[in-house]
Amino acid sequence: MVSTQAGRQRHPKVRILSLDRETCTFELTDTDPDIANALRRVMIAEVPTVAIDLVEIEVNTTVLNDEFIAHRLGLIPLVSHVVESMQSPFEGDGDFQEINFHLDVHCVSDDTQNITSQDLRQEQSQDASLDSIRPVDDGDSPGEGQKGILIVKMRKGQELKLKAIARKGIGKDHAKWSPVATARFKYVPEITLDQQGLEDLSEIQKIELADSDPTKTFGLHPTTRKFFVQNIDLFNYNGEIQDKLQDMGRPNLVKIRQKQDHFIFTVESTGALHPEDIVRQSIQVITQKLHTLSSSLEEPDPVTGLPIDITLG
Repeated sequence: MVSTQAGRQRHPKVRILSLDRETCTFELTDTDPDIANALRRVMIAEVPTVAIDLVEIEVNTTVLNDEFIAHRLGLIPLVSHVVESMQSPFEGDGDFQEINFHLDVHCVSDDTQNITSQDLRQEQSQDASLDSIRPVDDGDSPGEGQKGILIVKMRKGQELKLKAIARKGIGKDHAKWSPVATARFKYVPEITLDQQGLEDLSEIQKIELADSDPTKTFGLHPTTRKFFVQNIDLFNYNGEIQDKLQDMGRPNLVKIRQKQDHFIFTVESTGALHPEDIVRQSIQVITQKLHTLSSSLEEPDPVTGLPIDITLG
């Protein structure tokens, strides 16, 4: 991706700050807010996953009606690591893949029985690569038993029997296909301190000023007792320190602005995809959109027959 501002070509860069099975935090630099927001929106709405799309309920004597159970099934995230090799009903020539599940449970116990995503059974597929598609387990964390995602609770004599079909899709069509629990970014702050003016404050005022910010971004140096920025990464633009400075009648002692070319992203996965795969695929989606637009601009105008003389980036 290449963006421009004031005639200067920019080359966005991504650097991973932290990464685990569920969350990826990275910084995006040398680009514009519109590119950052486009990346966030694509991660939410245009990175494909697999989710249950159709449900056929044969028997349901539980306390939840059919539509409620079908909705809950659709929102169970499915492991979708092979989604890039699949086709959705809206892609290609209609030769799309479907993954079939079934659930058949009859409660015979006097105790309440939890029906979870672990009770969903995948039917054998002709494509062995699709066998990896299964419900994400909410008990995969170390030290926890595998509990599954709750669908419904049943009492003795109640029964639930159904078939479900999972397909590839994107969050733009329905939120159940969104791969992220949240995808957000914040502007990296640039904080300027008026040290000469801060020195005019008493130590009690400096302590009150530092304590006014709940994120503990600011502090007093243990030796020099100077007011300083001790951890800029914690700052979240809550406005508390600006309010305190206003109360003190010294609003210009600390100046804070948002850098317009430096962003910190936090991406939390539903478990359907690894968070780093969500970031990678979102960049691929944006790149493909730009290539499609660039190619269309190279075609002759349908009215005049003349080429459209526009160059991107």
